[in-house]
Amino acid sequence: MTLRVAHVLNSPGRGGVPQVAHALIRAADRSRIAPHLFHLKAGATDISLDCPCTGATGQGGKTGAMTDLLGWLSHNRIDVLHCHSFRPNLYARLAGAVLRPRLKIVAHYHNIYDDKWRDPQALALERQLGAVTDARIAVSDPVAAHVASRLAIARKAIDVIGNAIDPARLAGADRARGRAWLGVGPEVPLIGLVGRICHQKGPDTFVEAALALLSQRPNLRFVLIGDIEDAAIARDLQARITASPHPEAITFMGHSNEIGDALAALDVMAAPSRWEGFGLTILEAMFLGVPVVASNVDAIPDVTAGTAALVPPDDPAALAGAIAETLERRDARRIEHAQRLAREASWTVKSERVLAVYDRIST
Repeated sequence: MTLRVAHVLNSPGRGGVPQVAHALIRAADRSRIAPHLFHLKAGATDISLDCPCTGATGQGGKTGAMTDLLGWLSHNRIDVLHCHSFRPNLYARLAGAVLRPRLKIVAHYHNIYDDKWRDPQALALERQLGAVTDARIAVSDPVAAHVASRLAIARKAIDVIGNAIDPARLAGADRARGRAWLGVGPEVPLIGLVGRICHQKGPDTFVEAALALLSQRPNLRFVLIGDIEDAAIARDLQARITASPHPEAITFMGHSNEIGDALAALDVMAAPSRWEGFGLTILEAMFLGVPVVASNVDAIPDVTAGTAALVPPDDPAALAGAIAETLERRDARRIEHAQRLAREASWTVKSERVLAVYDRIST
């Protein structure tokens, strides 16, 4: 039997959650799974995945999106509804509940959601939707523990299936090409934060650490690579940089379509996150042999497995010290171990584990 599976995302985006859903679609055994993709945001489609893709019409806000999804699920005779992260886990399950019990529902948790579940109504609804949820997947043990605690459910009720990387996404990564895009010469020490510019990712901690290092080593260069999610944070940080003695040394680069080149250009990747459900970009840096300095929070110690320099979150001085030490001492054995760990993570294996969840709830 071929299962018709619908992955639901909030929007295509360029972050880790869409990457995971797209990777599961690409890795799916098409003799056993017929994948589909739906975006809750209007007009959002991705035609590069070789599967039916569509988005909500944009009529009627969230209620309209749920109505659109319900009609689409019914029209496509979907067997398994696979919801990814906070909004789809709420709104897509609400829509899918109408088609129960024929439709099976999987909630996939990609992060620590305390910033969102701080809203008591959101948390209450999340708990109530457990009644129409056949399986839960978490991307890491810390996320599973977090979900179990907040929802007051048994930890064993959550399958942990970690993320992997897509080697094709990083194939041909070129350090020189990345540095040309970043406007940095071949010998300039370069440190980068790669991720959304938002409170979670700690760009303020990164900038303060950069300014501290530049006061002693003005030859260093720092880049922030990623979409600006919080414009107020970006404005405040840009003002801080402009007023500093080295405004030219820290640059917001925005999103890169060639993430392999951007990562390969770095001498150190910094990930000063305040919370992190997995940290897919960290794994990509490890794959490319880029040393990582990161916060000692949530899933990061498990993902890096002793190969990164870990520091407390919200501690620019500790971050600056770890970056300086990593620049001075390139540990080849640690880098090789990190590359081996990253290469062992396979989306083919992860997809098989997800299929096992589908099979379990469909029989």
